[in-house]
Amino acid sequence: MRQEIERVIANPNDCVAWKIPRLSSFCGRFIRHSGWWPDYVTRLFHRDYAKFSDDIVHERVIVEGSTGILKEHFLHESIENLEDLLTKMNQYSTAGALMAYERNKTASLRKAIGHGLWAFFRSYLLRAGFLDGREGFILSVSTAESTYYRHLKLMLMRK
Repeated sequence: MRQEIERVIANPNDCVAWKIPRLSSFCGRFIRHSGWWPDYVTRLFHRDYAKFSDDIVHERVIVEGSTGILKEHFLHESIENLEDLLTKMNQYSTAGALMAYERNKTASLRKAIGHGLWAFFRSYLLRAGFLDGREGFILSVSTAESTYYRHLKLMLMRK
């Protein structure tokens, strides 16, 4: 990866930022399905042409110009154990609900259930989470739960 980064910095080819594939681990296993791989994130950029968003959670880089893609990936130790998962699920669902609230989004119990079920279906079946073994199942369930809780929290904020 170092050689690739040095090469694109020396010869940027009109790019001001580059996305890098991120390989994340979940409870000790690197996840290659479930929508987690390849997970391209902009992590190399010229400061004059890019900045981080103001999002409370999962902030992203906003780029003014062309973005390239690197081939070499980096490792991301995302969630180490169940306690870590539960803590992040609660924090992210609250932050997501706050962001949705600020954007005047609405929620209902029906939406919470529907979006939660869809999140599981998409992660486990459409994005082949079943190929990640039991961790893929746990990840898909937690994705569904987090989505469900985010909508419930938003619904209660709107009450």
